[in-house]
Amino acid sequence: MTLSTEDGQLYYKLWFPLLDYVNEKYKVNENLAKMAEAKSLNPNEVKTVADKLWDDVTVIDEYLSSLGDIPQEHKAIVSGWKRRIRGRFVLERHLKKGSIFISMDDEKVYQVSGIISSWEEMFPYGPMPLMLDATFMPFKDVIISDGLVMPYNIMLGRNMTKTFKEVYMAAKKSGRLQKTL
Repeated sequence: MTLSTEDGQLYYKLWFPLLDYVNEKYKVNENLAKMAEAKSLNPNEVKTVADKLWDDVTVIDEYLSSLGDIPQEHKAIVSGWKRRIRGRFVLERHLKKGSIFISMDDEKVYQVSGIISSWEEMFPYGPMPLMLDATFMPFKDVIISDGLVMPYNIMLGRNMTKTFKEVYMAAKKSGRLQKTL
């Protein structure tokens, strides 16, 4: 599952100006001026700016107070990103309503939507389950990632695969599958 085309565009319309603000404030990468207007970007360079943001999400409040008059809905979306979750996750399976990720830290299970491409499209050849570093954030009524995902080039054995399946099934059965943040 992915966001609607309109919501995908809205995400990037809100995301890149925030990254520009963080980059200018902290001078993370001088080569990344005006990401919101760039035709193409190097994800590794953008990730360094996003990491700075995620290290101290209080900058989101500063950013929002620096803006002029923007719709309240947009402010609420950006403000919600302070509830982001960063960590190492296992991409366990793909469903019609999103892909299933299990936190390696606490075994919480998340249903995450793609922004423009589904997770299945982004990792079509990766062995499942797939371990990766990611940041998840709320967007309206779903969970998405910031789009800057770093997969690990390791294969998990049968026992680990079975364990992750059991974690997912238990979360689903008990109602602990998190679909929002």
